[in-house]
Amino acid sequence: MPVTPPAPQSPDPTLAARRDTRWLLLGLLALGLALRLPLMGRSVWFDEACMSDQRLGTWAQLLATLYVDIHPPLYVTFMHGWNALFGDSEWSMRTPPLLCGLASIPALFWTGRRLVGRRAALWAATLLTLSPAHVWYSAEARLYAPMLLSTLLAVGAVDRLGDPMHARRAWLWWLHAANLAAMLALHYYLAVHVVLLAVLPPLWRGFSADTRRLLVWHGVGVLLLGAFVLAKRALGEFETAQDYLRAMTGRELYVLLVDWCWTGNTLPAAGTMLDDVAQETSELLGLLLMAAGAVGIWRGRRHRPNGFLVPIAMLAIPLFLLATAAAGLGRTYTERSTLPTLPFVLLLAGKGLTAMPLVAGRWLGLAALGFATASLVALFRYHEERWTVYKPNPDWRAAAAYLGAEVDGGAAGRPVFTPTPNPRPLSYYDRRIQDEKNLTPPATPAQIGDRVRRRLGDWLGDQAERVFRDFADGNAALLRAAALRVYRTAADPAALRLDERMRDDVCYLVRDHWHPHPAIDGSLEALVQHPRVEVIERRAFPGITVHKVRIRP
Repeated sequence: MPVTPPAPQSPDPTLAARRDTRWLLLGLLALGLALRLPLMGRSVWFDEACMSDQRLGTWAQLLATLYVDIHPPLYVTFMHGWNALFGDSEWSMRTPPLLCGLASIPALFWTGRRLVGRRAALWAATLLTLSPAHVWYSAEARLYAPMLLSTLLAVGAVDRLGDPMHARRAWLWWLHAANLAAMLALHYYLAVHVVLLAVLPPLWRGFSADTRRLLVWHGVGVLLLGAFVLAKRALGEFETAQDYLRAMTGRELYVLLVDWCWTGNTLPAAGTMLDDVAQETSELLGLLLMAAGAVGIWRGRRHRPNGFLVPIAMLAIPLFLLATAAAGLGRTYTERSTLPTLPFVLLLAGKGLTAMPLVAGRWLGLAALGFATASLVALFRYHEERWTVYKPNPDWRAAAAYLGAEVDGGAAGRPVFTPTPNPRPLSYYDRRIQDEKNLTPPATPAQIGDRVRRRLGDWLGDQAERVFRDFADGNAALLRAAALRVYRTAADPAALRLDERMRDDVCYLVRDHWHPHPAIDGSLEALVQHPRVEVIERRAFPGITVHKVRIRP
């Protein structure tokens, strides 16, 4: 009897989709790396120089920095160890944020596919790859890219751990515990997410063993952070506002969500009418996609009940900052401190693209990709000379090389004057250049020791005094060895204490064109125009100008 051959089996569509997704994510990672690498070698600016050995290289410097730092201790402590292992070059210091930025691309898909669906999550991951804001902060030696990654991991883990239908995996609990600790030790604003992700699962899932476990873990973490804050306040070194920050308002919230998160404020950089029209069109597209995404999440709530986590995570930090502004803490906001908002804006937009009719979604998706590409072109074209995602990074490396060459030519002992609050990058690139104010401790070692003794006892007070004495001694040694000392400028030479600072009649004036702006502090410009001042040489670098001047008696 003839044997009937088995019917050919059709390929498993789920397996094929997974394979396609892996290849797409690998392609996005390669593209993301290619877009971020060009920014890795740019000159460091002040915040990045604070992550270098210049400030964190010794144990005394690390402890002194932790004492005054406005952030929790994790990132500066990590960078102290990282620099010891790999050095503190521009590329080395920026590698941890780069790795976190790249890891955020698949993490966004991992978090988003259960909340908004596979296609929407892939759209979001694509837009994050092309995001000017994400490109910028993935190549900056600061804590903002790690903040974004840890927030994504926390939302994705809580979505799964609070779901009784999801397989309980011990590794995910341990990952979440480690990530929770990292969030609370990275940035105070991330505590908002930690609190929300503790209280929301019991509200929509009820009290189960898993949701109670989440509540306890998150609660313990927040209590420990609160104890740390109280200790900082007791020692008198906990700041709740900064002069360079501003208040979150309704207008600021709008600009954050429909402008900065989409284009990084790059499209208007060229200053033409066409760029302004493109920016406004991009804003309208962002509003449309986010509104469609919100509707899509509401309509799909039965199949994806946790989708509401997307708008909640998107608004968590901005609404917290609105509340702090209403409470009187006005200087608490800058865009980079809300970077964890970005991936959830894009998830909402991805959901909007897939919730629309197929043809409309495709055309609007192409438009979103077009605006993202145009924004990247503007970023790479103008980031050295115009305000885009953030103010440009002045070329401190070139300025330090010029001043170093002057030292080599016999300029040692001459002063440098600048209106920049803290020109730390000059010292980063050339240790022979030291800023006198930069090396001044916040108080004397004895004063700090007495403050700690009153709060925490004699032993810790003695240790604190010893650490700050070592810190002060190290700073004094750097100043003694400095070939050029940097001082704050003034509009009139009579206010510069020239008799005690000048070796001869020549000095250097350094203008960072972005901090502070001449409209805020025009002292250097006034000094250059003073009748006693003669400009010998002027060197212009991207974002920074150095004047070599003679000041006559």
